[in-house]
Amino acid sequence: MRLLDRYIARQVFISAMFAVAVIIIILVLGNVFKEILRELAKRPDLSLGFIFKFIALIIPVSLSLAIPFSFLTAILLTFGRLSADSEFVSMRMAGLSMTRICLPVLGLALFFTSICAWVNLSVTPWAKTEMEGMKDSLFNYMKKEPMLLFPNQQVMSELDDHLVYAKKKDGMLKEFQMVKMENNMPQAIAIAKEASVAVELDKADPELLLEMREVSLMVQGEDGNFMQSSQPVFMEEAIAGVSVGKLQRKGVEDKPSNISLRRIIGKATDPDLDPATRTVYRTELSMRMAFSVSCITFGLIGVPLGITAQRRESTAGFVMSMTIAVSYYVMLTLAQIVQREENLYPHILVWIPNLLFFVLGVYLFRRLSKR
Repeated sequence: MRLLDRYIARQVFISAMFAVAVIIIILVLGNVFKEILRELAKRPDLSLGFIFKFIALIIPVSLSLAIPFSFLTAILLTFGRLSADSEFVSMRMAGLSMTRICLPVLGLALFFTSICAWVNLSVTPWAKTEMEGMKDSLFNYMKKEPMLLFPNQQVMSELDDHLVYAKKKDGMLKEFQMVKMENNMPQAIAIAKEASVAVELDKADPELLLEMREVSLMVQGEDGNFMQSSQPVFMEEAIAGVSVGKLQRKGVEDKPSNISLRRIIGKATDPDLDPATRTVYRTELSMRMAFSVSCITFGLIGVPLGITAQRRESTAGFVMSMTIAVSYYVMLTLAQIVQREENLYPHILVWIPNLLFFVLGVYLFRRLSKR
């Protein structure tokens, strides 16, 4: 009997690990790497340590989603193959009940639930806080090398109400162009042969200083729009200061998804908070816990679906698991949309997907047991 337990547990566990790797590498890190390569193309001087730290922090955030859905995929694949190879029929003919056959799955479900609880309640909030903290790293890089802030021959939009385009060469910004915007409309345009960059961080509002040479300026007049009222002005040299205060993080923002378990419990039960804010924290706490126990729900529904599907092909199991996962996630998202509506009890609504799939799983499991 222990041999059978080890056999089923090993098949499900190995399939789950492969599924986790596929989901993280292809579905999650694939997009991350694309964004990272784009940023490296814009800012080739960006430290590789900075990039690798960002990737390392993305992985635990991804695990909170990847583990439950990978566990479901593994069960569908494993029990679908057992059914297609008539191994499941052999187990039943040997007098084993459905409950006894699925005992290893229950053990794995509890194991993955504990991992998910640890990731969702502790690791993910810490990782998100660290990712917010990486804004400080970018600001510190700018202290050492202000040119790092500017991409090469691409439009830069990170500065408030400013668009900048330039070619980086010999420590200067060549063919420099800058547009100052207000309400998405141009207020001033500066075109310079070259510009040097410096920063003044000691001010209350830190500034990026752009010292431009051979500058053509166009500034909107008091009457009419920019095209009608602006007049070109040529200057040998000009200095423009642009605020970079928003690039400097003044403490990690106290978002519900970032704070630790102890703090979120405290805020969810704090009578001094307004009801809408308290409901947001309650919903976030319920979301973390609901995602954690989803492994048990998916295990219960995955076994009967995997057996009745009777498919050896991995595609069928993967498609079925993605369908269930998308349905589950959509229902959670709908509950999260109304997280500030206290009268709708969103912290209870987030448990509805688990409840629905649990009831469906119990029904399918009992029906399969009577065969």
